[in-house]
Amino acid sequence: MDTPENKDFEIIPPEPRAGDDVIIRGTSSAESVDVAMTFTKTVPVKGGKYKCRMPDTEVPERPNRLTVRAERVKDLKVRVKILLWITRRARASEGVAEICECDVPSGKYDIRIEGNAADGQSQVSLTVTASRNIKVESGKFEEVLSTRAIPADEFELTIAEQTEIIKLH
Repeated sequence: MDTPENKDFEIIPPEPRAGDDVIIRGTSSAESVDVAMTFTKTVPVKGGKYKCRMPDTEVPERPNRLTVRAERVKDLKVRVKILLWITRRARASEGVAEICECDVPSGKYDIRIEGNAADGQSQVSLTVTASRNIKVESGKFEEVLSTRAIPADEFELTIAEQTEIIKLH
């Protein structure tokens, strides 16, 4: 984790509560910076299956990327409700399945992640990463991220290859 002295960004509020909007404000000499928000959730397995629902998930404006990775699984199914349900599926390789979608239309979605766990597993690990490229104007950038859909007590924020762990209070 970088120390505050060499970060090119600040997070407002510095100690957000679950559900808060987080403002990222920073400087860069580049034309744009990549911002990624990642969280990991452990999900119980019942009857050999796992599922996790993330209602009201806000997807930022394009260009963006949404990646869902499941570990200790046979397969992964991600369902997103836009007007209708759109489903993406992936089979696991060595217990890991991943689905990545680029340029998802921005908006608020109901996301459901589910599948079959690997044999003998009582829980699976889900990692969700939402990333976006932000324009830098006059050496400055700002982005607002919602924590409402994060079903974990902390998340990782990576901005221009600088990473910080944010704990939700």
